[in-house]
Amino acid sequence: MLVVVYSSLFLLALLGLATYFKLRVVKDESATNPTYTHFALRTYLPLYLCVVLGDWLQGPYLYRLYHWHGFMETQVAVIYVSGMVSSALIFPAKDIIANRYGRRTTIVAFCFLYVLSCLATAVPNYGVLLVGRCLSGLSNTIVFSGLESWYVHEHTQRFDFPSEWIPVTFGHVAFGSSVAAIVAGVLADVFARWLSFGPVSPFIVACPVLLVAGASIAASWEENCGEKQTVSLKQFRKAAFEGLKTIVQNVQIFLIGTVQSLFESVVFVFVFLWTPALDVYHDLPLGIAFASFMTCFLVGSLVCDYLIAKNRFPPTQMLVVVTSSATVVFLVAAYFASNKTAPLYRLRMLICLQLFELLCGLYFPILRTLRESEVPQEVQLSTVNWFRVPLTLFSSLALLSLQGATGGPPEIFLFCAAGMLLATAASASLAYLLSRKSSTENSSIIP
Repeated sequence: MLVVVYSSLFLLALLGLATYFKLRVVKDESATNPTYTHFALRTYLPLYLCVVLGDWLQGPYLYRLYHWHGFMETQVAVIYVSGMVSSALIFPAKDIIANRYGRRTTIVAFCFLYVLSCLATAVPNYGVLLVGRCLSGLSNTIVFSGLESWYVHEHTQRFDFPSEWIPVTFGHVAFGSSVAAIVAGVLADVFARWLSFGPVSPFIVACPVLLVAGASIAASWEENCGEKQTVSLKQFRKAAFEGLKTIVQNVQIFLIGTVQSLFESVVFVFVFLWTPALDVYHDLPLGIAFASFMTCFLVGSLVCDYLIAKNRFPPTQMLVVVTSSATVVFLVAAYFASNKTAPLYRLRMLICLQLFELLCGLYFPILRTLRESEVPQEVQLSTVNWFRVPLTLFSSLALLSLQGATGGPPEIFLFCAAGMLLATAASASLAYLLSRKSSTENSSIIP
């Protein structure tokens, strides 16, 4: 199986390179201004990717780490859920915190808090690990939101670059993040497996990476803030009400949010599930398997960006294909997971998991396109806040109710398949409504 995992990463890496050079989409060829290039690609991008690398290093061995400390399946599930809940709770306040204290200051502070969460993984105490996971959820949400909002402010306010160049930067960010995830998977195996430092070592290695990123940001970036006025509870309730009103009155936005909640909650469950489903005998190079998943994600995102840029298929039709395919993948995975002693079990499971990551790479650009075209900019944040509630509930319910004595990977895979089936129904309804809307608009302009 070791040969299979390493070979799959090698072949997928070749596929990723071929896809990149063949299908790469240049979003704006005019974004060649030397000042822009220096700021976006030499000042912002390297430090962003440094933070990303510190974050991704924690992915491959997270599940095995808790078992290494001697905790049971249900206890591990509670730790996972605590991280998701803390992230969901802080999400509505992330912009308020950044505007209050400054985006650069907030990024640096939570980079150091992220380091504390990594150090907590070395302590074999359940309470400490639980607190560390909560800190990780808070830090992840605040840091990456702050990094994006800091750049947008500098791009538009300080340098006055065209707003059309923002997608160019974030296109580089998305590609670089995928590459950083692949590198992180390999590095995690170098320290945890090849050098035999154990599953806690990738978290310790992430500490200096995050420290360097935080210190460099503090030293080289300018401070910026959003609107500095204090946001009252009344204003917060008003924004939440406007978001809810928009969801209720607009069926398309409701369906987009429904697909997002269902699909991304399954992604959260997948992050927990892939290790116990694949690493049956605790002998796999989890970092290499993780790197192969991220390579599949990169290939999917490159293909999807190409299809969207060429306008080959409507995004809603692509979304139906992605969600229905994910349903089939999870049904097949549930069937395989019900018999772990079958020949070639782990090879089949690896292929299923890689296919789902490929679908994830397709999904995120599609949803971003639909959200930008259908959801008004002024209510995007408040609507996303509302849909994070069912997202967190769905994934938490799956992990807490099905993991441990009452179930395991087969039952959770079936739960994921059910969620994807509902997402398929919602995406099919969205495709039907938007096609009717488009045909109505076209007929109204015919003389």
